[in-house]
Amino acid sequence: MSFAATPAATSFATLVAGTPFTAYVEGVWLGTPADTLHANDGAQVRVPLTQLAAQREAILDAMTLRYGGDAERHARALLSQWSKYYFRLAVPAALVAALALQRPLDMAPERCVLLLRDGMPEALYLPHDALGEAQEEAAIRYASLVDEHLRGVIDMLASMTKIAPRVLWSNVGNLLDSLFELCASMPVAGSDAAWLFESRELFGRDEPNPLRAPVRDVTPRSPLLPAPFRARRVCCVRYEIPGEDQLCASCPLLLTMSDEELARQEAIR
Repeated sequence: MSFAATPAATSFATLVAGTPFTAYVEGVWLGTPADTLHANDGAQVRVPLTQLAAQREAILDAMTLRYGGDAERHARALLSQWSKYYFRLAVPAALVAALALQRPLDMAPERCVLLLRDGMPEALYLPHDALGEAQEEAAIRYASLVDEHLRGVIDMLASMTKIAPRVLWSNVGNLLDSLFELCASMPVAGSDAAWLFESRELFGRDEPNPLRAPVRDVTPRSPLLPAPFRARRVCCVRYEIPGEDQLCASCPLLLTMSDEELARQEAIR
């Protein structure tokens, strides 16, 4: 994979300088990683995104350092947690492009390079010409993010262990739901979110929309939970890692717990 003919990278954050979105996209670049970038830094690895699966050992080692557990026995839970770090790096840039700039962002995995530091996502390099022309249709603005990038990355992560892709899609959906909430005042945020989360199919595929209703507001059985309760549709399985007893605040498993179990959750929060 050669990037010799492409311009040097520029920070995506410069495109939204002076807006509240800058901090969310600081790790995303348009163009080629400089040849001298961390040249003497053995902790950093430059990976064509299509070859992410080759970094399985480094990724799992990084996650066991952070969460504990066994790299093989707890691989699916560890990779689920790693995906959250990756999605927090990659997804906001596409959302900012679609909402603030009204432009699609080319994120086809075969055109992306990921920088890992000790197995963790540090920076993502997109094509120098990744930012497309302004578009009104949400389907055009989000096509590359969802139909190319997320599908590709989720398929690669799912191939590394026995994890249902819907767990990883749920991680994306939970993040997108939170980001759309932050952007709620923007003119097309409501209609874009409705399209992504309510469509039964996306991009003409004859299969269910993997982002459909990623979170829901429900009335909990227990008075110890807030009402309405914001619940993810699918658990991220972090609880499978030994010692990770505290569930996230929107975990659907909280809805199944007794008051005694919920009290213990509150005590360790």
